[in-house]
Amino acid sequence: MRNFFNTRTQLLMVAMACPFSLLLAKNPSKPTKAEIKWFEKREWAEGISAHPDSEIDIATFARHYKKHPGRWKRAFQFIRDHDLATLPLGRQDLGDGLTVSVEEYTTHDPEPEALEGHKIKIDLQYVVVGKELQGYAKITDTVATVDPYLEKKDVGHYKVKNITYHVAQPDRFMIYFPDDIHLTNVQYGDKAKVRKVVFKVWVD
Repeated sequence: MRNFFNTRTQLLMVAMACPFSLLLAKNPSKPTKAEIKWFEKREWAEGISAHPDSEIDIATFARHYKKHPGRWKRAFQFIRDHDLATLPLGRQDLGDGLTVSVEEYTTHDPEPEALEGHKIKIDLQYVVVGKELQGYAKITDTVATVDPYLEKKDVGHYKVKNITYHVAQPDRFMIYFPDDIHLTNVQYGDKAKVRKVVFKVWVD
């Protein structure tokens, strides 16, 4: 299993170095030129050094940010203004459709887990210490439902034929919108300790 993921990760890291235009070709939302310009200026990042992962849906991000700028600003400012390595574990309500959870755990083998998806809240996940693999797919790629979506918990679990894995580490963050399903906390090489902050951004 270790060799499988190391090989796959190497291939994905090469893919992540592809020109920005190639990444856009994979993005079904097709951001406008104005949205691309806004995204590349990075004013939305509030000065943090970490970059969004290449799988981010730029169009959806730009449009949701325009609708709820305060939520995103407070999330990125929280990353910028806090010592995330020493924050107490647990969940904080940051008000107006935004929460943050500080988590620590040991990464694990992905089998036999399914990908999870949300409809009410968007996930912004940022690994503070360590590395893990996170798997991506689209909800439209679902071939089987493991656990039907429950609105009360805002989660459903799904199986897909193919999962794209990227490395989550302190130089980048991941954002999962309702169209995205994801598998997190997966070991990168050997099992290891990880500290992560997860923001829940309400869709509406």
